[in-house]
Amino acid sequence: MKHFIFLLCIVLLCNCTHSPSTTRASTEATDVGAYKGQVQPLESHKLNSYLSSSKKINGSDVVNELVQKIVSEPSNPDPLYILGYLHMQSGLDSKSNAELDLAETYLLETLKIAPGNQVVIRALYNIYYEYTVQNQSPTAIFDAQRAFNQLPAHVRMSINPPSLAKYVVTFKQQEKDHQRNHQALRDLLLQAKIESPFNDLIYIQLANLYSQDRYFSLALATLKLGAEGITTSANLYKAIGDTYNKRAEVHGCNYENADDIRNAAKYYQLAIPLKANDQDLHYDLSHSFFDQDLNQIALHEASIALEIDESPEALSLNAQNYSNLGDHQKANLLLQKAVAKGYTMKSPSFHEIYMNQGDWQNAAKSFDTYIKLKDPTSYSVYDLIKSDIIAHQAKQLPWIVDKKITLQNDWEEALFNYWSAKTNELQLKSAAHTRCEKTEYFFYTGYRDLQMGNGAQAKMKFAETLKQNTYRFIERPLAAYFLTQ
Repeated sequence: MKHFIFLLCIVLLCNCTHSPSTTRASTEATDVGAYKGQVQPLESHKLNSYLSSSKKINGSDVVNELVQKIVSEPSNPDPLYILGYLHMQSGLDSKSNAELDLAETYLLETLKIAPGNQVVIRALYNIYYEYTVQNQSPTAIFDAQRAFNQLPAHVRMSINPPSLAKYVVTFKQQEKDHQRNHQALRDLLLQAKIESPFNDLIYIQLANLYSQDRYFSLALATLKLGAEGITTSANLYKAIGDTYNKRAEVHGCNYENADDIRNAAKYYQLAIPLKANDQDLHYDLSHSFFDQDLNQIALHEASIALEIDESPEALSLNAQNYSNLGDHQKANLLLQKAVAKGYTMKSPSFHEIYMNQGDWQNAAKSFDTYIKLKDPTSYSVYDLIKSDIIAHQAKQLPWIVDKKITLQNDWEEALFNYWSAKTNELQLKSAAHTRCEKTEYFFYTGYRDLQMGNGAQAKMKFAETLKQNTYRFIERPLAAYFLTQ
């Protein structure tokens, strides 16, 4: 057992130049009173009370032996530190304030014997950071700041700074009160950036706040500033790519912003070598390539993502990629593999793949299951339209009535009114401003022309649908299908 405790001590202190027993001073040392006022050494009966609590919480042989050493060797900081560290780890894992309080007590006692020891101050910082996040006491943030400021620069660079903990608790309180104050949150993150200028999480959170307020240029500038100093963060590069995509989509149609799509791809490519097995990164890059009509390299990235995890969802997504490009044989093969792995028809991609190839009977079966699995209060105008198109092509009754539809924006309302014969084609055309809206305008009015027997007019509109170059819209492969009929 003695050998075990000796080895444990070495493991816990391996990141420090000196152990608590040999470190008696430090250039950054501060009187322990900086944390808890002018704290005096604990009286023996108080210490014994804490030690009894430790044994009740954890009656293992390790803890019992540490308690014995603390009692028999009151000037030895090692057992105090190790017992404090054990309680700290357990308290953080279980969110037990009782254990964290014990850990704090033992670590403060250790500092009285070994003032300024960086390993001990680092452990105390963990406790005060957690207390701040929990909003445990009004002094926790100040204790955390004092401990943080005593740590060497290289250690401060590797941990979350105190203001980030304050940001977390403030964010949670704002969520609870339903009163979001972005400026207060930004101020805390800006302070955290000063405390820890090489923490990528701070830049990402700050940029996210800017993006929520649609300050996309400021969000991108913040992330790129972070990337200048932190060149090995895949998360930063991914955040830049995501922000370009958000900016591209802010007005509802990313295809109107080709430069943002290209820039998103650029930063996903920078992120992937740093996090090569991140499946989402490969899919993000794949989508960016598809949106630029770079189909072969898009398929290559999608295949890499599939190799990382051949999940039912990943198989289905790849099936949809091939379906959109007209490779129905490959799409069907991947779809069957997805089904064999448990994929269900509750995703729209299932019936859309059959729609794209004109297999209307299977599309009807898949759509029937999809509708049964979907919350009836969340039917969209696109569900309504697909219900009508599939029913018409498969010669069945439609599934949805228009009174159940939920509309998300002005365009969906305009499309719904047209499809429900409440407005005419010219009114729908006047509402179509972006390429995305024009894609839908041309396809759905073209389909109505087809129903009314005006084949030449329909084909002209289907051709216009393809010219909008909205590469991942389902209306595109459907337009290509109806052009051949």
